[in-house]
Amino acid sequence: MLPIASARRPLALALLVLALVAACAPAVDGATGAAGAAGAASAAFDTPAAQAVERVAHEAFHRMEIGRLRTGVYTTNVLVDLDLPRGARITVEAFSDGDYTLRLTSDAVDGAAWLVSPRGVQRTPS
Repeated sequence: MLPIASARRPLALALLVLALVAACAPAVDGATGAAGAAGAASAAFDTPAAQAVERVAHEAFHRMEIGRLRTGVYTTNVLVDLDLPRGARITVEAFSDGDYTLRLTSDAVDGAAWLVSPRGVQRTPS
């Protein structure tokens, strides 16, 4: 083995480790920082009220998918008797026979929303 190649190996390993660590670091935006905003939003998702709304979001997703399997198209009729927690609401943001986007929000959970689509349930800041 060449002595030059073995001298570069620790440097290459150090650069690789540095790149991996940098990729894991949260991005910071401005004085407050996006990382701080993300931390506040994630704290909103950890409350019992937020967990109740998230359960309803998953139930809405499953009902929409079962409705499509039964009828061949998406329909909001399957959501009519969905039991929403107090202060929660569903907003239809986009809808067609083959695609939909629902937004679940709650008065009890500030700064948090759930998007429901054929791709699943996604947490998002409101």
